[in-house]
Amino acid sequence: MIIDHVSEFTDALTQYISKSKANIFFRGHSDAENFELKPTLYRKENFFENEHHLYREAILNCPQDFSKCKNTLEQLVKMQHYGIPTRILDITKNALVALYFTCIDNQKADGEVIILEIPNSENCYYDSDRITILANLCKLRSDFKYQVSPNFDYNNEADVKFINKEYFGYLLHHIKEDKPHFFDIIDPSDLSSVFAVQVKLDNPRIIRQSGAFLIFGVDREKKNCPNVPSEWILKPNNEKVIVPASKKHSILKELEILGISKANLFPELDDLADFLKDKYKKL
Repeated sequence: MIIDHVSEFTDALTQYISKSKANIFFRGHSDAENFELKPTLYRKENFFENEHHLYREAILNCPQDFSKCKNTLEQLVKMQHYGIPTRILDITKNALVALYFTCIDNQKADGEVIILEIPNSENCYYDSDRITILANLCKLRSDFKYQVSPNFDYNNEADVKFINKEYFGYLLHHIKEDKPHFFDIIDPSDLSSVFAVQVKLDNPRIIRQSGAFLIFGVDREKKNCPNVPSEWILKPNNEKVIVPASKKHSILKELEILGISKANLFPELDDLADFLKDKYKKL
């Protein structure tokens, strides 16, 4: 599906997803050919190998910026805000915000809007135990791994207790920094999952961008990033939603009329300054 105007995009959404009972989120990226649906942490080997260093050095060097964060997830959201590689990936509930991010960069490449239809069972709130587990993976060294035998029974209490005792001691220790009364059992299937997480609306950027996140676990070894389930990705008429490079500029102009612009989505003064300079430079 090729999108030349904002109206074509909204008409397609109305036709294909308005009756959906699942949770609908959007992700816009500006280079359809070269983008992978995974967090920045897993786009370069040196990032995920040094995740525990990235996490600690960010807090070590800028402690005041993290002083109001109450748990590891909030710290990761703050790091993501400033561009530090993390295991979370930005998504939005606002389709027009996703369309904006599809158009804003890589003006010579076609962009794509990904529509995510996420089941209720995989859509978590900020205080979910499953989210706390995945967030605390950032504190573990790159050699963290666990093994699940072919005969492992996820419903067998003895099997689950064994794998927790054998592999998850350090992870449980870090989880209890966030939740001191956390029960000493981790479901291994949660570790290799991807969840949507809705965070507190206590950040002006998150509020204006209708922001949420995907958080990624590890698939048996820390170097292995689990994939977003293919059944989550909704394709109207079995087609990707593509924005041609030649239409990005005009669509951005249409979005600005609708109140979707850098000035609206990025409330920080430095971002507003960039927007104003670009705006009046072109007059």
